[in-house]
Amino acid sequence: MKEKMFIGQLRGTIFAPLNIGFTPDTYKEFSDILLPGARALGVNQPEMIVPGFNPNIPQYGLPWRLFKKSQNDEGDYNIVFLPGKIDIIYTKDILYGTDAEEKFCEQCAEWFIRILSKHGNQAVTRIAYAPLYAFKLNAEDSDPVWRRFIKRTTIDGIGLQDVNFRFLLKKEIEFNGNAIQMNLLHNFSDGVQIKQNGAVNTSQKVVLFQLDMNSIPEQPLALDSNGVRDFFRQITTVRENLVNDVTEQ
Repeated sequence: MKEKMFIGQLRGTIFAPLNIGFTPDTYKEFSDILLPGARALGVNQPEMIVPGFNPNIPQYGLPWRLFKKSQNDEGDYNIVFLPGKIDIIYTKDILYGTDAEEKFCEQCAEWFIRILSKHGNQAVTRIAYAPLYAFKLNAEDSDPVWRRFIKRTTIDGIGLQDVNFRFLLKKEIEFNGNAIQMNLLHNFSDGVQIKQNGAVNTSQKVVLFQLDMNSIPEQPLALDSNGVRDFFRQITTVRENLVNDVTEQ
């Protein structure tokens, strides 16, 4: 099934005792060293939506993000600064099996280390990598995906729709000799991918598969820059094993 699987979005995350709220100086500082030419945008927070509030405008001292839209189909980047948490999110439709994830993880390590170095090299207490994939299938092809996990995919000859389920594995994994207890969360769901080509929208049925490989919150870490780099260098091997378990017949 891997030949029909595409990467939709990639996310790297660190948790650290930092609160990098928006200021014009902070925006310039991080856009210069991370995403030159990126825009500063707000982070949509439902509790703050009031009449006249524009969530795209960054507010002084509040969570915000650096956003850079794809140039020459290179993919979109968001770097989201939240209290105690930073996400790096990359969005692009890429065939699975390229080196896109390895390159993204290298970029995550580099950017996270630059951010930490600007704020006293605070230790990282949690860390995660979460890729989102899509199986682009015709209607008659979707059952093989679900039959990997559920016994019955039709009732009275009618195929099940809007199927979704999740399961969690817990495992201790060594990253260059540093043992980390990991949550390996699997999420599956039916979905529809919509693409815009000029004024024309096209849609395709997909099965979405997201992995969220994160260190457990019950055991806080104390990762330095080397620990962050080791995690992102080796997590793609963990991901490959999990993907193989799901896709190999």
